[in-house]
Amino acid sequence: MKNQTTYTNFNRKKTIDHFQDHQDLIKRYNINSVIEFGVGEGTNVFLENCTGKITSVELLTTDYIKAKQLKISTDEWVNYSINEFKKYDNWSAIKYEVQSSILDAEYDVTGKGNRGVIRGNSPSNIDYIQELTNLINTLNISEYDMAFVDPGIHLRGDIVNLLFNKIDIITAHDFYTKEIYGYSRINIPSTYEGYSGNYSDEGLGVFIKKIIDKE
Repeated sequence: MKNQTTYTNFNRKKTIDHFQDHQDLIKRYNINSVIEFGVGEGTNVFLENCTGKITSVELLTTDYIKAKQLKISTDEWVNYSINEFKKYDNWSAIKYEVQSSILDAEYDVTGKGNRGVIRGNSPSNIDYIQELTNLINTLNISEYDMAFVDPGIHLRGDIVNLLFNKIDIITAHDFYTKEIYGYSRINIPSTYEGYSGNYSDEGLGVFIKKIIDKE
């Protein structure tokens, strides 16, 4: 695991810039269960405020050379998180090792590939959508009250699109960096409303189904 970052502290609430926005949403909509794409310090906001099921899905590669080149997650981070959060009975982690279609898309959007795609533009091939779809279809999304999108890959906008009409509330981190994370590809259905959170320095996109029971 050479050149991999070691994280040692999950308790720095002040560094979690989406903490307050999520606390407000949890209270307003009585959110009790969350599925998040990407595990980290921010997972604490859900563990500390929800008593229902919290599931962290980590999209990763075990190829550390590619991970370093593309700046995407490896298994080291989720393994560390499992050790930190295993004390919570309502928390579980799902590891998903991304396959060639997602890796190819990552090379495109980061501008590191050989297909002539400029950094921040859309992938040259849409095969990765099917890979993401296949993953999401295994996760029983409808069992949760909210989904949080903050994975260690750059195809976040596509994940948001695939979550529409599967769950009532979706949030997405680093929303001010729309291009590299594919947020410019989001197509908000007419049944949802979207807005930005109030406190996140990096931006939190919030998408809420228009007809939702707050009680």
